[in-house]
Amino acid sequence: MALAPITSMELWLLLGILSYLSYAVCTSIDKYLMNTKYDPLVTNTVKMFFDGLTVLVLGLLFFNLEFTSELLYWSLPLGALYALAGILYLKSLKSADAVTVIPFMQSFTILTVFICSIFLFSLTASIYNYIGILLIVAGVYLVLSKDKLKIPKMDRTIFLVTCSVIILTIYILLVKAALYDINPVNLAVMMYFSSASILFGYTVFKNRQKQIFNIKNLKIIPAGFFGGLGTLLLYAALSMGDVSKVYPIAGLQSAFVFIIATIFLKEKFYRNRLLGTIIVFAGIYLTSVI
Repeated sequence: MALAPITSMELWLLLGILSYLSYAVCTSIDKYLMNTKYDPLVTNTVKMFFDGLTVLVLGLLFFNLEFTSELLYWSLPLGALYALAGILYLKSLKSADAVTVIPFMQSFTILTVFICSIFLFSLTASIYNYIGILLIVAGVYLVLSKDKLKIPKMDRTIFLVTCSVIILTIYILLVKAALYDINPVNLAVMMYFSSASILFGYTVFKNRQKQIFNIKNLKIIPAGFFGGLGTLLLYAALSMGDVSKVYPIAGLQSAFVFIIATIFLKEKFYRNRLLGTIIVFAGIYLTSVI
């Protein structure tokens, strides 16, 4: 019996799941790097370059790359936003566990992207989608509460993540707008190299460029590979599905990070974190699948 062909909906969902699995591996490597005292600015600069190199190689092998002036127009602001959000994200990983930072960051971003996409792209949502968003927020509260149910205080980590989320939300909405006219692979390549160029210019300004060529930075390459692969898969998913459906899949990254960080990074296990991660997963299902 012949297998039924994969529908466009199933394909964007599969691509979205694979993208956040790749991001979860990247995040776990990022946390390891921050634990071993890597500088966030230098790390993000090197990582953006290898992200771009990964997508470029994949693009040359499997796609037809084409670079236009319109692509440059979109890649400059996207690169700048992604670079800034990345630095804030790495700084937050320096001050807190990955299993705390990622659920909060992803769920807050899901909430803001979902709300903004409803208004900006005139997308429709069902009652199940709204229930899903509420579950995601509830799951984040449990993750942040750790072993006790209490209102999380506004500390340095939450402030950094909140700033990163605001920037990331603008970035995601601009990506969706750009993908109406631009091939996702072309955009991913140019965005990463634009981000790397901006960051390199800033490292020169801060007189840290010599740190970039340190041999120890070879450990950043795996994070660059998985980060680039995740972005390529995400852009492909966004080009096929509505942003209000695709991006909530990001909550899966929390589940993947919870497993990886607990097993391999030896981060402390809390029952509330596990329960919160499960609730986030349920919210994603209601928001993205139904």
